[in-house]
Amino acid sequence: MSTPRTRVSIEIAPELACPHCGGPLDADAGALRCARDGDVAGFADNIVEFDRSAMYWGELTQETMRALLDDAARDGWRPAVAAHVTDPELARYITDPTRGDWQWLLRLDRKKTVAVDVGAGLGANSFALAPNVRRVYAVEKIAERVGFVALRAAQDGAAVVPVRADLHALPFAPASIDVFVVNGVLEWAGLVDPQPMAGRAATPRSLQERFLRRLHCLLRPGGCIYIGIENRFGEMFWRGTPDHQGLRYTSLMPRPLARAYTFARAAAAPRTYRRERDYRTYTYSLAATRRLVESCGFDAVEIWSVAPGYNVPTRIVPLADRNAMRWFASRTRGASSLRNRARDALRRGLANTGLAAQTASCFALVARRPEERS
Repeated sequence: MSTPRTRVSIEIAPELACPHCGGPLDADAGALRCARDGDVAGFADNIVEFDRSAMYWGELTQETMRALLDDAARDGWRPAVAAHVTDPELARYITDPTRGDWQWLLRLDRKKTVAVDVGAGLGANSFALAPNVRRVYAVEKIAERVGFVALRAAQDGAAVVPVRADLHALPFAPASIDVFVVNGVLEWAGLVDPQPMAGRAATPRSLQERFLRRLHCLLRPGGCIYIGIENRFGEMFWRGTPDHQGLRYTSLMPRPLARAYTFARAAAAPRTYRRERDYRTYTYSLAATRRLVESCGFDAVEIWSVAPGYNVPTRIVPLADRNAMRWFASRTRGASSLRNRARDALRRGLANTGLAAQTASCFALVARRPEERS
């Protein structure tokens, strides 16, 4: 199966801007040029490339991902996924449009809404969103992952614009975007400081704040942000689910202890395939998550529990509604065993006392950039 060789142009991606100064871009001989900063991006295989770093991380090994891309270009992306992805859960992670069901929390307009999926990965959320908006920019740093998004967009004829860029250097004009999607990304915003001062990286919290303030600047007044993220004190972490850097219970620890523990016990983090020796993937409690977002200029913050998680939002329950949490707990039952009955009774007790919101494993958060006052 051949892939159409259409080149992304500035005409169909008018919100793109210089990632350094936010200035307008002109298409010039296959590149995007800023009057101040010169050539800042190129075109390659239907991708607008602002970043060309060689790093890799992903759900598949780099070798497998490259073989999948070769087959996808020849035979189509669906047969390639079927041939190379043997784990049914991972195949669903890549292909299932219901992964984007969080979008029903937003107000979207098929003719007007311009959305950006930050850290788009293999594009499941971007493609789920595309039929309900004018266009989606799928922003991803890893070459192989954005390459897959580009192949799928071309083969499906989807209104998805693949953009290779770093999440700390988003190439959009100020006040040009209606919706930012940050699904499983905010916790990673503090992992690496792209511009350390005197060799010292900024704190994870300050990097997350910098990232959120950048999104606030790029949103139109009244525009919104969607965030999917784990609860630092979520039920799954009390049960021993490894944190993002591959260790158990680190999110529950005080930050200094988590850093010392990570330094001593560094494990190969899932997807990064690197041994991280500093604890930098910060998540937050319910109240602290709200404070973080509000401190970066957002208001009208609403938070839901998503189960089994933000990557599979089968059930979305408003945390502010205790009756809804009680109903959800009454409908959540495991197999008939003493252990599961005890767990179900605990969940119902937490819902009745209002503590269920504090221990929800994952949050779905929607906030907006306030309208400008006249």
